[in-house]
Amino acid sequence: MKKDCACYMDRFLALDRNERLPLGLTVHLLFCGKCRNFVRRFTLLERRCSKENLSRISCDSDDVAGIMRRLDSAYGQYGLKHERVPMRHWVIAGAALVICVALFEIFAAAVSSALFAVPLSLCFAFTIILYCAVFVGANMDFFIKKWKIQ
Repeated sequence: MKKDCACYMDRFLALDRNERLPLGLTVHLLFCGKCRNFVRRFTLLERRCSKENLSRISCDSDDVAGIMRRLDSAYGQYGLKHERVPMRHWVIAGAALVICVALFEIFAAAVSSALFAVPLSLCFAFTIILYCAVFVGANMDFFIKKWKIQ
């Protein structure tokens, strides 16, 4: 392989699994048969190895438990916390948001300035959607356990 090809193969090997190939690497693979064959063989070998190893690993094995213990101790070592926002804080914040929107609509109806009310209502709608998305994202494990999603 040429020095140029080695550079491209280093870029390929630095990618995460199933990560999209950069445009420059894709163009190189289109025109370089050796690199294209290497990438194809490497991908097939990776798939075959991952299928074989996936069936061998048990989540109850001592190795997996040891890795999890080391990860838990790393949280304490670096001062990371497992804390989550309590559900009552989410409910209070959501209720305050809805009350503010309702109060705004009451006052906006009294003033009856549609030029001002429509953009602000859209802003409130976006805020509520964002709040719901963050709530669901932050409490994903709660919803998975609640509805037993696999």
